[in-house]
Amino acid sequence: MKARIEAALELAGLGKNGLQVSYLAEGAWHEAYLISTTETGPLVARFPKLFSYGKPFVYNERELKAEYGGRGLYYRLANGVSEGICPPYYTYYISPELSFTIETYSGPVMSLAAADEAEAARWGAQCGRFFRHMDRTSVELEGFGFLDWKDGNLAGDHQQDFRVYWVEDTEGYLESWERLERAGYGSEAAGVKRMLDEIVPFRLRRTPGLSLTNRDVSPENLIICETEVRLIDPVPVIYDGLAFAGNVLNNFNTLFPSFHRSPRYERHRFDRYQPLLRAFADGFLEGYAQGDPEMLYALRVEQFLMLLDLTCDHIGLLEHEMTEETVLRYGDQAAVEERIPAYITGLEQFRLS
Repeated sequence: MKARIEAALELAGLGKNGLQVSYLAEGAWHEAYLISTTETGPLVARFPKLFSYGKPFVYNERELKAEYGGRGLYYRLANGVSEGICPPYYTYYISPELSFTIETYSGPVMSLAAADEAEAARWGAQCGRFFRHMDRTSVELEGFGFLDWKDGNLAGDHQQDFRVYWVEDTEGYLESWERLERAGYGSEAAGVKRMLDEIVPFRLRRTPGLSLTNRDVSPENLIICETEVRLIDPVPVIYDGLAFAGNVLNNFNTLFPSFHRSPRYERHRFDRYQPLLRAFADGFLEGYAQGDPEMLYALRVEQFLMLLDLTCDHIGLLEHEMTEETVLRYGDQAAVEERIPAYITGLEQFRLS
């Protein structure tokens, strides 16, 4: 590995004298190494894993340019909104022989074991305020959705009219309660339908905006530097920012603490830190809404829809044979079955204000 890192430093135009290397962490798709030389401060080098979710790495220049270039764009925009919230130095290189990213080391990831609820709420509020500012920052890219690499530039992977898509997506939720009913949750589906009868017209009246938001906010990629929160390793999406703010709320309230039987998340045992995760979500909601009751309502609408999507996704998983990748992401059939009643209860008990 040291030879690969030396090659990466040379390709990045960085010195390698006095190179020190230590293994840092492993994510879903990359391995990360903490490195330093006599010419640089601490840096993080990431390389694609040979296998991810049971599948071998296959070099795809277009996908890597979209991913690595998109991360760099997000870092630049984020640091313009809140200086230092993301690594100030970032570079990447892509080739069939060697692909990597190198960025400033921001510090150790969030430690829930060393935190209390008040701290978690403060961190969440910082993230919420940042998200709100980021969602008001324009991004000059064509299309919307996940980032793609087209004709030498980043662009959204959807090129249709966003407003038309938004209407179709919103009206599509009216069919979700029917899926619950078909799966045997008849009385619960009726409650979901009543909620959707209120939510859908509201969402259609709301004017969505496009910004470069982040689909992947988790304790795995939040850094606590003294009392300040830092963000690393985002998954940028050109979409309505409120929708993915709702995703943060659903993930910290529901998904993370319920996925302790997923091989992807089991080592974190987020179920043991549910009060802290909920405190973070409460802080995030407060930091984003900033006392605006209509904004608070809109965020809760998006959180409810993310929970509904999560529930329907789990029901769908049981309708087909589960692949190795699915099991690694979600856990086995028993784990999936175990979550659904709790999600249904969450939908039944959900309050928009």
